[in-house]
Amino acid sequence: MASIVPKANGTYLIRVSCGVDSAGKQISRSKTFKPSAPNLPYPKLNREIEAFVKSFEQELKSEEPSHKPAHDKITFGEFCAQFLEIKKNTLSPNTHVFYSRIIEEDLIPMFGRLKLSDMRTYHIQQFIQYLSTEKKRLDGQSGNICASTVKRYTTVLRSIISTAYKLEYIENDIGRSRRIEFPKEETKEVEAFTLDEVQNILEALESEPWHIRALIEIALFTGCRRGEIVGLKWSDFDLENRTVSIKRSIYKLSDGKAREKDPKTKSSIRTISIPERLCQTLAQYRLQQNRHIAYLGDSWKNLDYVFTEENGNVMHPHTPTRQFSRFLKRHNIRHLKFHGLRHTSATMLLANGCDIKTVSSRLGHADISTTNIYVHALESADRQAAKTFDKIL
Repeated sequence: MASIVPKANGTYLIRVSCGVDSAGKQISRSKTFKPSAPNLPYPKLNREIEAFVKSFEQELKSEEPSHKPAHDKITFGEFCAQFLEIKKNTLSPNTHVFYSRIIEEDLIPMFGRLKLSDMRTYHIQQFIQYLSTEKKRLDGQSGNICASTVKRYTTVLRSIISTAYKLEYIENDIGRSRRIEFPKEETKEVEAFTLDEVQNILEALESEPWHIRALIEIALFTGCRRGEIVGLKWSDFDLENRTVSIKRSIYKLSDGKAREKDPKTKSSIRTISIPERLCQTLAQYRLQQNRHIAYLGDSWKNLDYVFTEENGNVMHPHTPTRQFSRFLKRHNIRHLKFHGLRHTSATMLLANGCDIKTVSSRLGHADISTTNIYVHALESADRQAAKTFDKIL
C-alpha cells in the first residue's frame, strides 16, 4: 500500500513498501508525482495520483527479478546463520546456545543444503519423526527422547521458518500448519514433598547453618526458580513489610561462569509476600554474613547478593542443587530435585485454599494454564485418598 504526502510546491511524494530486509527493517521506495496542471479538481487529481501509483508499483514489480535470486537461491543452512544473528538480542543467552546446538547438530545435517524456498510441511514432520525414533538421549539412557523434548526441539525449526516468512524469504509460514503431528505427551506426575516431609524438612533446618536455612526456606515459601533465588540481593527484601521482589536471574554458559539476566518472562518480575519465619531466618543470616564480611575486610566484593561465594561473588547457580541434596541425605529425607521445593510450594498453597491465580502470580507463570499441572496433581492425590477408603472398607 502506498503512502501519499503532499508537498508545499504542489507535488506529491509517493512512498511504496517493498517488504523488509534480512534484519527485519522496513524497505521502501519513493518517487515524486507532479499533477498535469495546478489546482486540479479533486476527482481528476485523485485519478492522476492513482494512475501514477499503479504505474510506480508496476515499475517496482518489474525490478523484482533482479532482487529475487538471492532469496530463491539461499539455502536453509545459510539462512540459519542470519537467523541466529537476528535472534542474538531477543533470546536469552542459554536459549541462544540451545538453538545454536540444535541447528548445528540436527537441522543443518538434515536440511542445510536444501533451498529455503523449497521447505515444506513434510520436512517439519520428517524432523519430528527423526527426533521420535532416532535422536539419542543426552543423558546416555536407553530409549527415545520424550514427547515434550521432541516438541521443544521442533520449536527451533518452527521459529526459523516463521522468521523466514516474516522476512519474505518464503511465501507460507509452514511451521504453523495444523497438519503437523506430534507424539502424544504423557502427563508427568508433579514431584512434591508430602506434608509430613515438609514438617521433617522444617525441623531438620533447625540444626542447619543460617545460609542453608535461608536458601531452602526461600525456595519452599516463595516457590521461586533456582536462578531467581541465586540472583536475589538484600535490597530486594523488605523485611518490615515482609516482601521480596524478583528482578533478576543467574545463569551459566559452557564456560562455567555465573552471569546475570532478566527473569524468564515479564510476569516473572514480581513481588511476593513472605512469612514471618523466613524474615527471622534472613535477619539471622544477615548477621552471620556481616561477621564474615568484617573478617574478610577489603577482600570482600560488596555486590549485595544474598547467596555468595566466599569472597562475595554471586553463588554458582548449580550450588543450591548440591547443597539441598546433601541436606536431604544428612537427615534421611526422600530425595527430590531442588525444583521439587517449587512444586511443593505450589501444591501446599492450592491444597490449603489459595486460589490458582494467586499461586500462578507467585510462581511467575506467564500463563495460568501452566499452573494447572498442580491442580491435576491434587486431583490425583484426592483420587488416591478415595482408593485408600476402598481398601479400608
